[in-house]
Amino acid sequence: MSNPTRFSNGVSTNDSIFLMGNYPLPAPFTTSGDRNTGVAQYANDFVSTVAEYTVTGASSTLALTDGNGGLALLTPGAATTATAAYKTASNVSFVAGNQLWFATRIKASAVSGTKSFYVGLRKGSATTDGLWFAKAASSTSVDLVSTVGSTATTLVTGVATAAADTYLELGLYFDGVDLLVYSNNLLVARVSSPTIGTSGTTLTSVALGPVMQITPTATDTLTVDYILASTEVTR
Repeated sequence: MSNPTRFSNGVSTNDSIFLMGNYPLPAPFTTSGDRNTGVAQYANDFVSTVAEYTVTGASSTLALTDGNGGLALLTPGAATTATAAYKTASNVSFVAGNQLWFATRIKASAVSGTKSFYVGLRKGSATTDGLWFAKAASSTSVDLVSTVGSTATTLVTGVATAAADTYLELGLYFDGVDLLVYSNNLLVARVSSPTIGTSGTTLTSVALGPVMQITPTATDTLTVDYILASTEVTR
């Protein structure tokens, strides 16, 4: 790696006339010289805590585990226990005109048979609303599924192919108009101008947060390297 560029006086994202104009770091709540617009970021590389997650499934756990750069391990409590971990407070919503980002790197210990898993954004404990990358039972295709008011729609089929104990890098970028879908950091699909609303639409408008879920058939686990969910906010 080459030597870093050094900005000895710092880097600001605000015009000098604003409160944070001489703050030597990017302003934490506003961006692009606009005091009313900012990016609210949640990112976890799992080096210190999983305390913000609630785990469902009898005797199931989400815990930090050994691994270079930090890892979290979702372990079902029994061989057929559907297990989920979701961020206790939702922090992003799809809003027309505002950007949204989601990124994760995960692997399942096994993918054969009727094992299934998904990772993405969900309305807390409710499965009624969300947008997630899902591997269905008896399949290795990872598809992008939107759920609004308990109605699920597959937006993109074959985003990636799951393999046992093999990491998948998956991501979304909503540019305020279109939804762009990524696998291994490369664009694989675009959903043009999805509608956003509370029911019967392509994307839900409710508040969402990171979620990971696995339905095992044996001692199957889901490892998460990192997860990010950020959104542009107009205040």
